[in-house]
Amino acid sequence: MKWSIQIVRPSTYNVESTSVLVHFPTGRYLFNCAEGTQRLSFENKVRVSKLSAVFLTRVDWSSMGGLPGMLLTLADSGSRNLTISGGHNLTHALAATRHFILRSEMGIRVNEMRDGDAAAVYKDENLKVTPVHIYPDNYKVTKSELGPDESEDAKTRKTLVARSLGTQQPQLTAAEKRKNKKEASQQQQQQQQKKKGYYDEPCDGASIEQKLQMLERQQLEDARMKKRARSPEQNSRPTQPSDMLLPKTAPSPASICFIAEGPEVPGKFDVQAAKALGLKQGPLYGKLTRGESVTAPDGSIIHPWQCVGPARLSGIFIIIDCPAPAFIDSLVNRPQFAPYLDICSDEKSADLQKRLLLIVHSLGPGVAQDKRYKDWVARFPAHVRHMVSAPEYVPDDNPFQRHLRVQAAMAVIDPATYVLPQSADKPRLPIKSFIDGENAIIPQSLMTFDIEPKPQLDCSKAQKIQSSEAMLKWARDRAGLLDKDLLQPASQPSQDADQKDVAGIKVTSNGASKDELIVCPIGTGSSVPSIYRNVSANIISVKGYGGIVLDCGESTVSLLKRFLGYPERNSYNTRIDLCYTEFVSSLKLLYISHMHADHHLGAILLLHEWNQLTKDLDTKPRLSIVAPARFMAWIEDFSGVQDLGLDRIDFISCHNIRLLHDQGQQSASYFKTNTTPVSANTDANVKTVKRDLGLTDLATCSVIHCPWAYGLSITHESGWKLVYSGDTRPCTNLVTLGRHGDRLPTVLLHEATHSDDLIKDAMAKRHTTVSEAVAMALGMGAENLLMTHFSQRCISLPRWSATKAKEHSVPRYGNLYQYSHGKSSANLSSVEGEEEEEDVSEDVDVDDAPAPLDDAHEAEEALLRELSDSQSDVEDSDSVASEQSQDILDCLNIATAFDMSAYAPSDIARYRFNTRQLRKVLREEIRLFIAEENEAEIKEEIDSGKKSVDTKTSKKKENGAKSKNQQSK
Repeated sequence: MKWSIQIVRPSTYNVESTSVLVHFPTGRYLFNCAEGTQRLSFENKVRVSKLSAVFLTRVDWSSMGGLPGMLLTLADSGSRNLTISGGHNLTHALAATRHFILRSEMGIRVNEMRDGDAAAVYKDENLKVTPVHIYPDNYKVTKSELGPDESEDAKTRKTLVARSLGTQQPQLTAAEKRKNKKEASQQQQQQQQKKKGYYDEPCDGASIEQKLQMLERQQLEDARMKKRARSPEQNSRPTQPSDMLLPKTAPSPASICFIAEGPEVPGKFDVQAAKALGLKQGPLYGKLTRGESVTAPDGSIIHPWQCVGPARLSGIFIIIDCPAPAFIDSLVNRPQFAPYLDICSDEKSADLQKRLLLIVHSLGPGVAQDKRYKDWVARFPAHVRHMVSAPEYVPDDNPFQRHLRVQAAMAVIDPATYVLPQSADKPRLPIKSFIDGENAIIPQSLMTFDIEPKPQLDCSKAQKIQSSEAMLKWARDRAGLLDKDLLQPASQPSQDADQKDVAGIKVTSNGASKDELIVCPIGTGSSVPSIYRNVSANIISVKGYGGIVLDCGESTVSLLKRFLGYPERNSYNTRIDLCYTEFVSSLKLLYISHMHADHHLGAILLLHEWNQLTKDLDTKPRLSIVAPARFMAWIEDFSGVQDLGLDRIDFISCHNIRLLHDQGQQSASYFKTNTTPVSANTDANVKTVKRDLGLTDLATCSVIHCPWAYGLSITHESGWKLVYSGDTRPCTNLVTLGRHGDRLPTVLLHEATHSDDLIKDAMAKRHTTVSEAVAMALGMGAENLLMTHFSQRCISLPRWSATKAKEHSVPRYGNLYQYSHGKSSANLSSVEGEEEEEDVSEDVDVDDAPAPLDDAHEAEEALLRELSDSQSDVEDSDSVASEQSQDILDCLNIATAFDMSAYAPSDIARYRFNTRQLRKVLREEIRLFIAEENEAEIKEEIDSGKKSVDTKTSKKKENGAKSKNQQSK
């Protein structure tokens, strides 16, 4: 039986936790699931569909930040019966996710591995995993951390986990699995058809919004009627998991190391002995191997011991998680490790030492250089291999190579806008300073160590990493081969622009003034992370005041470190003159638009980092959070697991600062309630954040997506105004928000999830198409539109239709194009006869399930459609105006956002002049992607021995060759 250990991602200065995947033919076992694990698995085709168990070395976000997103994806793909093991507070941490994860069909078993609890050991047919707890110096272990927890609070937590994530069910037979899968597929198709059927005819925006308003008003009225009819004896709606209170807890600093033993290895089958006993090759050989006796042709009974050698115990590996030097004394004195060291020489210890093959050291800064730790490691047997996953020894390289390739190609065209991520291709210290010898290994993503059948290191699948500098050189050389025009950026820097030489190119800073608005999208994808786009996150640095984060999807912190630079500034970023620690320390506002996981899973780590960086400062800075009330409930729950500095956070509910439209006066007022979980003093908190950031106005509005979904408007005293849509269908409230006040939007940051041909998908999932986003910008008179939140099927530049944008309308405003020629906000009274729109109450129960994931198989089809487009290889003119209608472009600048980029209004204005070059390099990336996917699939088929190069494989080679030929033309 073959099984192996694979590094998913080692620890670096960018990522604190080491993630390891153990492969068995019948299952996968993941040790730690840091933020970005899911995206890395997509990038490198690491299969986690057979995941049986997850083990967490620490119950904090650095080790488990990628787990909630992974659970959502696994549940939606049909995975069932997963065991999650970790330390004290694990059940609490999972119960806290009930605010945004409802997957009761999944079936989760939570295994809290408490110190001193013998029953906490995990064991199945493949692995036996024993936990070893370690603690920092002078820490006194509390009673609640020791032994099994049978308290009432523990039962409440288990109930909440069961309500949101389900409980494990008996294993199904293969036939039952096929039946259930078929039924689930049929049910999903019926649900999608029902959703789409609701919007079949007509498809114009006004009709859609009116239908949604009718539905929401009916639900609101139903809720009010129930409330009126309720008596003290009657129950209201069924209690939801998010309504139930989670008992309080306190953070634990404990870290868990794991000793993992493989299964018994069957003895080797002796073919010659079997033949001598009269057996012929066939099914009887298999039965004997499985330990069953068989009957020979002559009638004699053959027993396994007659032709099968003795079984033996498999290898052992250890995962050490020592986050700081303060944990070393506790680690080296734990008795569970003694049998593996030279201090034990009895027969049992000798066998354990022989079977120990690999130790993965996940170490915080300073641990590997500590003499106590190095002396302890030297006492393990000489044959043991050591993977040293520590920031001093692991290069801080960038694993997302396909995004880097695209970013480098675009940086050749406009280096100021498309910022190359910071990375390092060399470690800070040589590995010899830890262990001098061949047994020390610097881990790389996808590096594998085979335990069975033969212990060996396999680097054949290790990820091949290029630095930003090398990728930029490759992109420039390639641009020269494809089109000499690409070497001459079409963007025209201003005369007072500053230039500096970075890796051989002139990086232009366009002389941004102190008060200029610069919007930096960090993640521009929707639903789940993809290889080219991470999920939603945007930042703004208001010079002289502080930082703003608009939505904060998974891996935002990691990408911010590469975008801004950590620990030093990123030399490629000329637009924000702050490194990561300076920006986070200056953070003044975190805004969360709604409670879908792709918009807020990175917030926990961001808040933790902000707290760590600012808690010891004399000024004791505070942070304002504007978000739905449920977000703060989630933050409060998780703060019991990890200190997030909640005592220095001012919370403002989006619901409490909604803009209420007044038809007669065009005025705004705050809708005040006393339901804020942290502070009911909304007015004071709003004044504080305005003062801290120099804002003259801060307001939200309800949008059409899911319950508690909001848009945001912020206006700065220097004169700029930003409107952010969050996720929404085109809606009246957002137009009203944009046109409110004495300024029209300088920049509208609006979602454009779907292309125009996917209008029904957009309606079913309550998102916006590209042309609808253009119409919304026209409707509110925005100067600039920056489109973001694209489907994972979108790589190239989206195309929008001037005709469709002109036709779009919403209630109260009617056709939005009429406002594109300079109408003042004073003349924007509501259309006569339109009914005043009613805001949807947060108490209304409407469908709160996350939008269905895009089908990953559709991605390649979308790429092929892009290449087959009749306009794909036709160069656009220097101005897109001829294609997109000059009259619209005269009053609106439009740009498509990409991850890790920076857009001032001037960048958006000149974007049209870069469109031809950008479209060309993105199409070349599509061709490269398809060719690489074809080659990888052919190689996998050949390596697995499942098939030779048959007709199908030859066809794939032909397609790959065509793509390569197209690249060279």
